[in-house]
Amino acid sequence: MKKSKKKIAIVGATLGLLLAGGAVQAGTTYSSYSTTVAPFNGSGYTSYQTKSTAGAYGNLRSTTVGGKYTVDARMQASSGTGGWVRSVTDSDSRNLPNSVAKGSSARVQFSNDASTPVNVQVTGTWRSN
Repeated sequence: MKKSKKKIAIVGATLGLLLAGGAVQAGTTYSSYSTTVAPFNGSGYTSYQTKSTAGAYGNLRSTTVGGKYTVDARMQASSGTGGWVRSVTDSDSRNLPNSVAKGSSARVQFSNDASTPVNVQVTGTWRSN
C-alpha cells in the first residue's frame, strides 16, 4: 500500500512539473522558415503565428541569407504592422517591433533592396510573442 501511494505521489509530482513547464512555454515557441525573397524590392513571407501578448516584440533568428545579400524584415498582420528591421544577414538575431493585437495572426515579411537582381533564399526561426 505504501509503495503504490509513493508511486502515485511521484507520478502526480511529475505531471505537475510537466504542466507548469508547459505553461512557461506558452507563447515562446519558435517556428522555422525557409522562403524565397523575390528580386528588385520583392517580398517573401513566413507562415502565420498567433500573437500571444499585445505590445511584445517578435523575435527573428536568421540562419542564412543567400548569396551574401541582406534583407529587411518586419512583422505583418491585418491588425497592425511593425517597422522594418534593416540589413538582416546570416546568423543574425533581431527584435521585431509591431502593433499587432493579441490573438491576431502575424507573419514576417522579408524584402530585398531595389537593386537586388536575384531571388534570395532566407532561413531561420521566429516567434510572434
